[in-house]
Amino acid sequence: MRGFVAFAIVVGASSAAAQRDPGWEVKVPDRVEVAPGGTATLPIAIAVDRGLAISKDAALIIDLAPDPGVAIKKRRLGRTDAADPEADAPRFAVPVRADAAGEYSVKLHVRFWLCGAKVCRPIDVRRSTTVAVQ
Repeated sequence: MRGFVAFAIVVGASSAAAQRDPGWEVKVPDRVEVAPGGTATLPIAIAVDRGLAISKDAALIIDLAPDPGVAIKKRRLGRTDAADPEADAPRFAVPVRADAAGEYSVKLHVRFWLCGAKVCRPIDVRRSTTVAVQ
């Protein structure tokens, strides 16, 4: 029984540490509102903790997969599409257009390399947001 408790404590501690200190965050709003026939901006930001950086030598790729009914001109973004391509924490502003009323999903697949002082590791994360047309 003590072995199980010790195992549970170790697993719980490593899980809490992973949740508390990932070193990075992809920020996307839960919901973007747009008028029918109008255009709104979907902001995407990648933030990293101090001492870490997103590799400028490796690719940073954001794939966007909108539901039918939502129009996005460029479905694959790279570092050159960022507001400031040389920034340590790149931000993107994606124009989104929708014509019919309703709620639509936009799925994001974000890939980049997160680097510390000596080592880089790949990050692969998925997010989604809702485009609400009212």
